[in-house]
Formats: sequence, C-alpha cells, structure tokens
Amino acid sequence: MGHYCKTCERERPNEQFSGSGHRIHICKKCSAMPKLELEKILLTQELRDYAAQSNISKKNVLRIERITRFEDHKIVELSKILLEVAKIAPRKKNRNKILAKQNFELLKKMKTSILIFDDFLDQSSVDDSSNFIEWIDADRIT
Repeated sequence: MGHYCKTCERERPNEQFSGSGHRIHICKKCSAMPKLELEKILLTQELRDYAAQSNISKKNVLRIERITRFEDHKIVELSKILLEVAKIAPRKKNRNKILAKQNFELLKKMKTSILIFDDFLDQSSVDDSSNFIEWIDADRIT
C-alpha cells in the first residue's frame, strides 16, 4: 500500500517518498520542484480546502490574510476572493444563495476561480442571480 502525495494528488508507492516526505506527504518528484512552485500548489489547495469547509473561522480568516501577502498574484487574488466570501457568508449552508443575493459578482469570481467546483455549478446558471436562486431552490426540492 502506497502513500498519498498531497502535491500531485496521487497515490504513490512507498519507495517514492523520502524520510521527511513520508511525514509531510510529498513524494520525491514533487519535493524536487522549485520551492516557489511547490508553495503555490500547497497554498492553492489550502484555499480550496477553506472554501469547502462548513465554516470559515476567525483563525482561518487570519491565515487567509497572511496568504494575501504572498508573492504570486494568482494566489493573492484567490485569497482576496475568499476573504470577501468569509465576510459575507462564512458558513457553508446557503453560502452560494446568500452570495447570489448580496454580491453576485463575487459568486461569478468564485466560479471563474477554483473555489467552486464545476460539478456544483454549471455555466448556464451563472448568467444572472435570479436564475441561480431558482436553480438552488429547485435542487433542494428534488
């Protein structure tokens, strides 16, 4: 049985991990990547995990604020989007519906970024907020 590499998101054989790689769940190939690239991947995954949490806590918000000081502009943009989401709707329940009513542009930004998964929200429902709210309500009934 192998181990899961959290960077390349694959199950790898035990031999593909070095001593410290076992502990931090990063395979030898990924640990050989430039440190900046590795950090970008890990921060992107961390932001996706925050977006998928049931509650974005105050500690999470502090961590996201620290991520906004990162060098890469894409990571900074994702973290700023997530900070706005945390201020408007920190709880996951009805988060998308609240965003559709209060700040639909932010919901569109989440869709174009990686913070909302494609299987959850199809492109046709993002055209305007009323269609999106109807889509969520219909999904709840069925």
